[in-house]
Amino acid sequence: MVFKSSIQRELDRFYKEINGSDFNIRKVTKGAFSKARALLDPYAFSRLNEIAVNAFYDEAPFFNWLGHRLLSCDGSRLVLPKHESVIKEFGEHNFGPRCHTISAYGL
Repeated sequence: MVFKSSIQRELDRFYKEINGSDFNIRKVTKGAFSKARALLDPYAFSRLNEIAVNAFYDEAPFFNWLGHRLLSCDGSRLVLPKHESVIKEFGEHNFGPRCHTISAYGL
């Protein structure tokens, strides 16, 4: 079971563990952690993701059918709230047999 706790508590627990200490001795404050995190270059995460994806596709076995890589997806669908901020960000799309009708709830 995973318990969520504050950043400071997690930092204290982390340093207690790596130092092999019996007590939580504050080594880093949550403020210092937040300042250091703000300095991280987002490109590093993009590059790490690219490396992970390439390693997967270069090394993972996959099935071929008539020379094509087989991919699949499930039939899950996500319904976003019909709010002007959501429509502005993602646009409005109508799918399905009743896509041009208005529901009783105006959505």
